[in-house]
Amino acid sequence: MIFDARTGFLFVSALNLFLSIALWAVLFRRRTAALDYWCGGGIALGLSTLLLALRPVLPVALGYTLGSLLGIAAVLLRIHAIRLELDEPAPIYRTIVLLLVFLVLYEWLRTGDSERLRFFVLMSVLVTLNVRTAWWARRLGRRQGRRSAYWIVGAQSAVAAVLAFRMVQAARGNFPTELMSQGYDALLFAMILLIGAIAMNIAWLGLALEGLIQEQVAAAAAQARGEESRRLSERIAHLERSRSLGLLSASLGHELKQPLTAVLTNAQVARRGLAGGRLEPAQTLDFLDKIVYNTQRAAAMIERIRGYSRPGESRCEAVDLADVVREVAELAAAEARVRRVVLDLHLPPLPLRVSGDPIALSQIALNVLRNAIEAAADGTRHAVDVRLLERDGQAVLQVQDGGLGLTDEAQRLAGEPFFTTKPGGLGLGLSIARTIAAQHRGELNLCNAPGGGALVELKLPLLETNHQILHARTGLTDRA
Repeated sequence: MIFDARTGFLFVSALNLFLSIALWAVLFRRRTAALDYWCGGGIALGLSTLLLALRPVLPVALGYTLGSLLGIAAVLLRIHAIRLELDEPAPIYRTIVLLLVFLVLYEWLRTGDSERLRFFVLMSVLVTLNVRTAWWARRLGRRQGRRSAYWIVGAQSAVAAVLAFRMVQAARGNFPTELMSQGYDALLFAMILLIGAIAMNIAWLGLALEGLIQEQVAAAAAQARGEESRRLSERIAHLERSRSLGLLSASLGHELKQPLTAVLTNAQVARRGLAGGRLEPAQTLDFLDKIVYNTQRAAAMIERIRGYSRPGESRCEAVDLADVVREVAELAAAEARVRRVVLDLHLPPLPLRVSGDPIALSQIALNVLRNAIEAAADGTRHAVDVRLLERDGQAVLQVQDGGLGLTDEAQRLAGEPFFTTKPGGLGLGLSIARTIAAQHRGELNLCNAPGGGALVELKLPLLETNHQILHARTGLTDRA
């Protein structure tokens, strides 16, 4: 006896069952339908070889029919697994139909006592399916760049070649048509099945690892692109802020000139009065208080300008939107006076806190306010109404100008990059403002106001409502 085929098939069966279950357990956290089909195919192959090995002691329906059917099912399940990896799944009913057709043909040949023909039909089907598996695996390797797929190509091609060789030799009468023979053909067949089981399961593990690496690389690339996009957005936003300050420079210079002139005037009057001995101590203190007040006023304005123009990383903190609107209104007040536009602020007595970057939020407010001032200066009513209120758990900033309103084209395209109605405008201000609003989980909308002019509405989610603030203050008062 050269080789005991039954022992070899039992070993191949145990190896297929063990490797399939082990592979499924190792990849359980990354479990997919493709993995289930692949491991299911391995288990089916293990059961098939087990039934073939025990064929002499089993009923014909188990050792022959079910064993052969499971062998066909194993290959079909693995084809289905590879197609799922390619995102080209075949309808499962097609697999069921193929199995039923094979079962009917196989049983018909068995009842017809055509053992030789049944062998050639089984071998032909297995060769065709193994070649088909190799073809799909090659397609997977070429399309997704996974080298492990070529191990499956090699293993399935080797199995198909051995099956074809055995079939040809059996047709020539060199080998028997019985799989459980004791010759070199059984040894070769068992060795190829053994090597194929190891190679294909390791290859599938390699496919999973390659897929994981590709996902990590893609995620890292997406993160890098996101970081680069964020840095570019911050750079563009900073340039737009600098441009806004440049356009405001004349007005801001005039605004700073007033407190500085007051400081100089009060200091000169106080100096002359002290030199001539004409000032009382109370008068001296009054002049000094005026000097301190105007100095602080100029310093606060300079600090606001520095903070607004300073580049830096975005930060997230609790921001009182009323404070942002108030500071931006003071920045824009100088331009409003130059254009003879009245700013009418309606701010709530309680804070409206939102989560975000105060500089970014001030950029939205300043852009909207400057646009409103320019529109009001060219309109019939030289006024801008600024209202900040709470609505449905949101802070709502409304800026309505007394201008001529928006045309249909402006309403449709406002906020699109590089669309502008201003001579010399870049068309980036509102686009950046909308992007910043979206980054803060809010929205910026433009429309024509019922009373005339344009209305811009900024909505941002509140950290806490005024009802919660009042409730908290009431609770503190009660405890006190």
